[in-house]
Amino acid sequence: MKKTTFILTCMALLMTAGRTGAVPASDINSLVIYYSYSGVTETLANAIANYCGGTLLEVVDHGNYPRPESSTTYNYANNERSQIDAGNWPEIKTAVDNFDQWDAIIICTPLWNGKMANPMLTFLHNHASKLAGKQVALAVTSWSSGITNVVNDAHNQLPNCTFVGNALHINYNNRSNITTMTHNWTSGLDFEAPVAAGDLRVIVGNKTFTATLADNATADAFKALLPLTLNMTELNGNEKYNYLSTNLPSAATNPGTIHSGDIMLYGRNCVVLFYETFNTSYSYTRIGAIDDPTGLSAALGSGDVTVRFEMATASLKGDVNGDGTVNVTDVTTIIDFILGGENIDFETADFNEDGSVNISDVSEIIDYIITH
Repeated sequence: MKKTTFILTCMALLMTAGRTGAVPASDINSLVIYYSYSGVTETLANAIANYCGGTLLEVVDHGNYPRPESSTTYNYANNERSQIDAGNWPEIKTAVDNFDQWDAIIICTPLWNGKMANPMLTFLHNHASKLAGKQVALAVTSWSSGITNVVNDAHNQLPNCTFVGNALHINYNNRSNITTMTHNWTSGLDFEAPVAAGDLRVIVGNKTFTATLADNATADAFKALLPLTLNMTELNGNEKYNYLSTNLPSAATNPGTIHSGDIMLYGRNCVVLFYETFNTSYSYTRIGAIDDPTGLSAALGSGDVTVRFEMATASLKGDVNGDGTVNVTDVTTIIDFILGGENIDFETADFNEDGSVNISDVSEIIDYIITH
């Protein structure tokens, strides 16, 4: 009964709940990918990039489409689409090695014969695996046709991407308003704030510390071993250590001063986590350091302790059960936790980032589910 009452209370709060933990397109590193045959889509892409500060990338076709634009062009494209449906993809002149530097992808494409233009469709097909996990928004130009099939094409080619907002549609009748429409649409896109995937997380019990890895071969080798859960032994009232089963590259020097939060390699295979600041005569190779060691000493305690080292990942806020989507099961998981259930991943459950997991997070996740 208590659980039912709690859920009803959450639903009642929904009327006043707003989504947090999201950022506008102007505050995220975005790549605006466009294909333009007649120039209209290029104008659209430039307007979007100018507003959000995104990087432009043009998809260049094979150069064989009949020009200028005419029924001959569309007959050629239609026959080519038949070949695509049979698994024979046309060549394009644009390829990207990776999309690591961009947090969001905005796709701008024309509509051909009621479907996505073949060059853009091919680009998405060729790069689907590299775009997996990215946030994607879609903008489409057409003469008068609806864009449902273009949206379907995008989702079919990028099944492992998260689509943000509704697709923007610029047709012949509203092209004169392209600047205003683009501004309104782009400003309404709410992307998830990116997590620094290069950060190291050091987890002690229910306390998580963020650390920065050193730029050296030792840190690279340590990163390759992650995630690691180590049973660390207490020593000298200032450090915890563990001997790994494998050696790491080392270039030991005497740092002079050890700082609380330093993560060091002693010898070739001893990982040391320091929780006090002091002068030392010993030599170590730096692995990294905890950014803010406040509370580290208390979390580690005075005896042996289990510490988990893992790389931070771009977790989806609200995806408490880790299935890659935010839905009603995440709501019930948080409710169970609030009512005394098992521990959950705090980072994803604290949807409004206020430092606690409570009814506000539940109501805002429900709001997110309804509006996305």
